[in-house]
Amino acid sequence: MRALSALRPWRTLDFARLLLAVIYTVVSFAFSSARHWVEMAEHVLVLLMLLLALSAVYLSSRSWVTDMRIRAPVICLDTLLFIALLLVTNPSNSPYFSGSFFVAVEVALIVRRRFHMLVALVAGAVAIGSTWFDDIALMPSEPEAERVVLRACYLAVAILVTGVLLGPRRETLLEHEGDRRLLHGELPAPRSDHGPFLLQALRLATGADAVAVLFRMASHEPPRFAGSDGLEAPSAGFGDLLAAGTGWHDRSRNASISLSDDGIAALGRLSLGGQAWTAVLEANTVLTVRVTIGTFEAVGAACLNDPCHEDNAAIAQRVFESACEELTVRNSLDLAHVIAGARERERLQRELHDSVLQALASIRFQIAPLLGGQPVEPRLVVENVDRIAKDQIATIRWIINPEVDEEDFAYLPETLAMVVRSLGEQWGISCNLKVEDGNCATSAMIGRELSFAVREIVANAVRHAGASAVDFVLEPDGNRIALQVSDDGVPNMARLGSSGAVPSRSLMRRIQMLGGEVFLQNIGGRTTIRITVPRK
Repeated sequence: MRALSALRPWRTLDFARLLLAVIYTVVSFAFSSARHWVEMAEHVLVLLMLLLALSAVYLSSRSWVTDMRIRAPVICLDTLLFIALLLVTNPSNSPYFSGSFFVAVEVALIVRRRFHMLVALVAGAVAIGSTWFDDIALMPSEPEAERVVLRACYLAVAILVTGVLLGPRRETLLEHEGDRRLLHGELPAPRSDHGPFLLQALRLATGADAVAVLFRMASHEPPRFAGSDGLEAPSAGFGDLLAAGTGWHDRSRNASISLSDDGIAALGRLSLGGQAWTAVLEANTVLTVRVTIGTFEAVGAACLNDPCHEDNAAIAQRVFESACEELTVRNSLDLAHVIAGARERERLQRELHDSVLQALASIRFQIAPLLGGQPVEPRLVVENVDRIAKDQIATIRWIINPEVDEEDFAYLPETLAMVVRSLGEQWGISCNLKVEDGNCATSAMIGRELSFAVREIVANAVRHAGASAVDFVLEPDGNRIALQVSDDGVPNMARLGSSGAVPSRSLMRRIQMLGGEVFLQNIGGRTTIRITVPRK
């Protein structure tokens, strides 16, 4: 069934026409009777119909271009011969009358849909008018046995053709053949140039050896050319090559056949794209396949000899498109892995900078007086260092394996109170937190990110501005939460951007990833930083 089912009905139509012509010839000569000149006319007509069917099959198999050019003339001739056969076999009681169904199907396939009703009216008028032909010329009746045999043959042909046309759907056939070729073919791993992958995919799709492909991964990129052995990129531009669509191009016949997405073919003069690809491949007959997937664009060309019909081009389109989809998916996955790796490295860098490095700086700040010989209590220093180390061990464990449910809510004042108290002890400064009235509940993830931001702010204030007191104010701000941090350190203009934004890239990225904003200003000799973040 798969071998007989055509992706378009033309092959089935040629097969049915030839089968009916053979049946007409056999039945006409087998049940020949003495009916003077009409019997001879019947023999001549059925032989002409058989010759026409054989010629159509032969010429259609030679070239797709020839097939499309002779379709309409063959159907018109077959229709005229069939009408003549009806007339010479007594139209009102002709045994061939049931064959008019097949002729109507032929005519419907070459007539535009808006003219189908007109054709049906004309066919009905001809059928009714032919019954009056007996008043003009007296035609002897055909033998009854011939009528019975022809009816049985018509029934068998109708069942066979209907089974063929109602076999696997077009999309099923395309998918089956495409999957078979991709499964049995060995596509190489796509590399950075992608040329060998696309060339092998085009060979699988078309079955040709001489192939070439022009492609680009994004619309802003210049097209890249890849060809089989001995093929070089043209010295001129790629405009006509890239503009070619899916279709068949025959330079010797000056014709191009374009194939739409639904498999409908249109015959025309040789296109500019067809001229360009036949020149590049130095061939008279070329099949081109065009694929566009998002920003990816590719046009492949294969040097093929006749014949190449709609089903071949449609299968080639499906196979090459599937291979290009696989290429884009693999390329997207590789790009996603690169982006994910870069983001993970950035996260680790940010977490280490805002936690571990600040803790080490805090430890150095704690032991500096002891190393400098100043009168301090060693045990107090060691206890502070030990507390900082324990806190950082837990922090590093979380950085390596974060297992925090971002949907869990935390009460932000309690979280910041513990961090502020710990920072005051680490740096030996005064740290105070004031919470304004209102709902300050937020997600655990936002609370954690704000804790890291507070650590960096305090470390910068002590190390770069010599601050001895840092005050925090936490307050609700509509559907957001605001945290204001001010210190008494020396105003450092390096901490101020031209627009008032904090120049610290680590702090800015951390807050921006939360959808928040950061501003820094100097008011009354105190440096103030204001951070606003969404509630969740």
